[in-house]
Amino acid sequence: QVRFDGWVTEMNDDARMMNVAGDQSDGRGGGIDNLLYSADAEFSCFADLAVTSPGEYYKPGEGSLIQAVFDERGFGRPEEQIVQDCIDQLHSLFPSSRKLKCTWSNVVKLGQSLYREKPGQDKYRPKQATPISNFFLAGSYTYQDYLDSMEGATRSGLMVADEIIARADGPGGLKAQSRERAAVEEEEAIPFFATR
Repeated sequence: QVRFDGWVTEMNDDARMMNVAGDQSDGRGGGIDNLLYSADAEFSCFADLAVTSPGEYYKPGEGSLIQAVFDERGFGRPEEQIVQDCIDQLHSLFPSSRKLKCTWSNVVKLGQSLYREKPGQDKYRPKQATPISNFFLAGSYTYQDYLDSMEGATRSGLMVADEIIARADGPGGLKAQSRERAAVEEEEAIPFFATR
């Protein structure tokens, strides 16, 4: 995490970028109100927590609090170097941020807490449908179009729903299996001496 004396943004409004006066705890600070992804930085995802979660992270008189998640490439570096690398890469992504000063930073290292997105890894991600009848996998780790993220987990859940619907409607699908079970149960419920 790195905190600045202004707002990290590219809105071409220097006055707004530097305005940290007054109460901006309603999430209307000049930063970017979104979770962001970049292939041009060592951190694959980042957000301005002072704007996206102001109740917990906004501080009066201060600006952006960027939470950047580095992959394993940063693990062996000293904390000061990670902070400087984060600031340098933010400057590259948001050139106007060069006008800001970092006022605080914090580094938390969790080994193997994040996978590194690199070419050729999708083949190791399982599909949502499995060879086991009516057993499906959902989660950001499964094969879908997004990075390992909340968006990926959501997309995976939607893909599972599509698989369930497709199987339910098919000739050997869940509807057909349910009808077959009901017929067997009905057959078993008829006493052996009854006629049809």
